Formats: sequence, structure tokens, C-alpha cells
Amino acid sequence: MDSFQDLLINIVAAVIVFVAGVCARGLLGYIRSWRGRAFWGRKMLRGRTYLFIGTFSRLNHLEPSGFVGAGDSHAVHELATTLGRLGSSFKIVYASHVSDGQQLENLILLGLDEVNSLTSRVFERIGSGFRVDVDAMTIVDRDTGETYGAEWDGMQGSALADAGPGWSGLVDPNGVVDGRGLRADYGLLIRGQNPFAPDRTLVVMAGVYGYGTWAAARLPLDPDFQKRCVGLGNFECLFRVEVHQDQILATSIVSLRPLPAPPAPLSSPVPAQRRPDVHSEPPAPCAPGDSPPAAMADDQAGH
Repeated sequence: MDSFQDLLINIVAAVIVFVAGVCARGLLGYIRSWRGRAFWGRKMLRGRTYLFIGTFSRLNHLEPSGFVGAGDSHAVHELATTLGRLGSSFKIVYASHVSDGQQLENLILLGLDEVNSLTSRVFERIGSGFRVDVDAMTIVDRDTGETYGAEWDGMQGSALADAGPGWSGLVDPNGVVDGRGLRADYGLLIRGQNPFAPDRTLVVMAGVYGYGTWAAARLPLDPDFQKRCVGLGNFECLFRVEVHQDQILATSIVSLRPLPAPPAPLSSPVPAQRRPDVHSEPPAPCAPGDSPPAAMADDQAGH
């Protein structure tokens, strides 16, 4: 009888330890994802979300279904994995085929003007401090006047054959092969209110080239970036991403600042004001569209 009781006690103890381990693991995972949840916000995680992806329509003669950049494809995978772990999902649609009502839900926009036609419409309405020059393949900071564009390494001749992934070559008029490889890309990550439906959330992830878009999808997972976003509410972030042989090496923040307050009604004489860059870490997180501070209600070019 004593042996049976001992066996029963051991089984119960083992079950308790197992359940405690599962609970502890789940709690640890929730704690680790807490800031990630704060970035996306309850409205996006629990509501209907559309991810608008762009295509290179000028290449439709080569592929009628359209070309999507590899950087954008990587970004979609990163987002599907991230939001899936948070118990959320999104529906992928093409920016060139917007159906009635889709713009009134939570939006994730991948790519800048060249591939995603919605991005320029959104930039006009949210008062972003950045301007995209599609022809020059650059991002311009309206506040400082600084211009940011991709950084390249150069190579000539037969050495290009051994350069590895990420290099491309062109033949100049003299027959000399000039090669170049992307060393660094720039991109934007913007979180704010959907300008077409202010009670919904907007996230823009876009690089001058596809690496910037890919890095933007990864940035919300970075612990340092998460800490710097604490208390910001709606914001815009310009970043630089180092690239080597088609892989992202590191991402660094160039500018992180609140979006301006929404434009005042036409009857109001008070214009919206921009805020300076943020360098401190306020004490409490504020998810988009939840309860932001009043002043913050505020692929290729084009990825």
C-alpha cells in the first residue's frame, strides 16, 4: 500500500512539475513578446489587417503576373512569422488592385512609390518629415535637408566573376566591365493612424532597395529599437542597413521621432508642429491606436 501511495505521489509531483514548466515557458515567451505586442498594438493584432505589396509593373512584358522583389518576399516571410507568433495574421493584396473598403482596415504597406502606389498617398496625408525621390533613388529629410541613398562598392574587369552574390556588372562604351555591389541601403519604418480610417493602424516598411524593406520587417524584433520606441506612440524612423553578399549584417537608427499631430481642422488657425528627434526612453509603452499622448495623435526605391 505504501508503495502505491509513493508511486501516486511521484506521478502527481511529476505532473505538477511538467505543468509548471509549460506555464513558465509560456510566461517567459509572453514577457519576451511584450514589447513586440506593444509595437503592433491591440487593434492590429486583434483586427483585420491587409498587407499591401507592390510589383514592378514595367516588367510585365517579361512576366504577366508581375515581379516582386526578393527583399519584399523576405519581409512578408518575417512578418508572417512574427505576427503568427503573436496570434495574429494578415491578408496579402497587391497595391495595384485595391478593393473597396480594404483601405479602411489596418494597413501594412511594403515598398515606396515605385512599386507601391498607396505609399505616396499615405505620405501626403500623415505629414511625414521624409520625402522620397524615386528618380534619384533617395530619401530626403525635410527637417534637416539631408539626403540618404544606397552606398555601393565598385569593381572592374575579370575580378567580377569571383565577386560572389550581390554584384552586378555593366559594360561601358569602351568595353570595360564595371561591377558594383550594394554595401548599405536606407529605409523607413512608420507607425501611425490609418489616414483613411483614424481608428485603425498604419505601418509602412520600405527601403530604397529591397534590403531596406527586409530590414524594416526585422526592426520591431530588435530589443534596443523596442526600448527606444517606448512611449513614442506614432513615429517615423529612418535607418541604415549594412549588406554583404545578399545578407543583412546590421541595422542602425539614423533618426527616430514622433509623427506630427494630425492636421488641425480648416477652421483652426493653429498648424501642426513637428517634434525634435527623440533620444530618451520614456517610462511606459504606448501601442499605436490605443491611447497615445495627445501631442502624438501624433524595393528598389520603392521596396
